[in-house]
Amino acid sequence: MKVLAYTSPARGHLYPLVPILDELDRRGHSIAVCTLASQVSLVRERGFAARPISRAIEELQHDDYRARTPLGKMKRGMAKFGLRAEHEVADMRAAIDEERPDAILVDAMSWGATAVAEAWGGPWSQWFPYPMPLSSRDAPPFGPGLKPPAGPLDRLRDRALRPMLTRSVQRACFPSLNAVRASVGVRPFSTIDEMYTVPPLILYM
Repeated sequence: MKVLAYTSPARGHLYPLVPILDELDRRGHSIAVCTLASQVSLVRERGFAARPISRAIEELQHDDYRARTPLGKMKRGMAKFGLRAEHEVADMRAAIDEERPDAILVDAMSWGATAVAEAWGGPWSQWFPYPMPLSSRDAPPFGPGLKPPAGPLDRLRDRALRPMLTRSVQRACFPSLNAVRASVGVRPFSTIDEMYTVPPLILYM
């Protein structure tokens, strides 16, 4: 079986996947990886086929440090993922055409590549290299970096803030994300949780 792995431009997203690729290789599967240009030679030295992701994607570097508030940082970060997604569609399609994979592994933060994998029709999975921000009454709402609730007052805080913060996240990412999804023929998302539950398999790290 040939497996195509597609990463976002971050070593912290590639490196956690390597042990899984090693195990697939050990079991006799062929591996091809699309990742940062700077990491292609290292991936090849490991025995995998590798090609760089589009330069246009790598050039869209995060600038969330310019924001003045945690919520502002989150919005800038989401906007950058949305811009990258537009370029990932053609890049992922080209990789599929070139590699002819039997299965695809795609980075959770590669929104355009994820949409293409979903529309592709073959078996695919997504990996998630850090805590998944699924909504939960036991965790604070995603975005501003609130501490976990320690008592009733914190839970009240979370219940009050969750709708507002959830709407902020959706406004930050859904227009660009759903436009990309529509362009490849997959359904739009209506909730944040759908972003992390649509894959048929999640490799959660």
